[in-house]
Amino acid sequence: MRELSAVPNEPAIGRRYWSPGLNEGYIPQGLTVYRDEILIAAYRSTERDQDNGPSQLFRLSRTDGRLLGSFALPATYGHPGGLAMVEDTLFVTNSGRLLALDFRESCRSGECVPLKEARVDKAMGPSFLAASGDRLWFGPFRREGTPSLHAVPVARVLSESEATISLADAETTIPLPLFAQGATFGDEGSIWISQSAGNRPAFLSRLDSRTGALLAHYAAPGGIEDLGHAPDGKLWAVSEAGTQRWNRWSTFYPVVFEIDPAKLVVA
Repeated sequence: MRELSAVPNEPAIGRRYWSPGLNEGYIPQGLTVYRDEILIAAYRSTERDQDNGPSQLFRLSRTDGRLLGSFALPATYGHPGGLAMVEDTLFVTNSGRLLALDFRESCRSGECVPLKEARVDKAMGPSFLAASGDRLWFGPFRREGTPSLHAVPVARVLSESEATISLADAETTIPLPLFAQGATFGDEGSIWISQSAGNRPAFLSRLDSRTGALLAHYAAPGGIEDLGHAPDGKLWAVSEAGTQRWNRWSTFYPVVFEIDPAKLVVA
């Protein structure tokens, strides 16, 4: 095993745990924090040209990184880019799709227990998700253009309607930076966005949740994917750099890692 690379803003990084399923070829994508657990959605692929595969939801202890359990996600979620939790409902996204799961029952049974599946307008992605109060935020990954982050009421998402969730359902829309891979809300109400694209420099951006205005911009470990916010105010993230599919990148950092926002240095 290679040594972990030196990465930007290393003094702000606390606990680090190996990303689950590395030896089996899993690539981490979605992440959220639920109480004392870190939840990670990952797909299995060892080939550069294969961007989806069998997917798994892994549960790690936030305290020591122990694997607490896992269960398979449906085959249609072969690139599960985002996770978000609202009470005990876990939301999983794959481009154009959204799955709501009964998290506790899924953990108890060791199998995915769906509550609802919905189609989502691909203009909204969703490549990743975030939750705030009674709203679920949908974000697309874009290399160019003017992407936006869209907040939809959870009541609409979980309603009996079978209509595609669309831009018309969004209560709030704010500008989103390019190369966004994940999002989470901080203690102060701002939105944190992770940005990466392959073997290139990566960043964290903090946005005003009302306007999308950029409040701060920080260098981050390469390959950073989704973000989560813990009860103690720390952020958690995961990088795909150094997974079997991406083991030729200059950065080797296939870990789940804790970030102290107070120690970040502006890029």
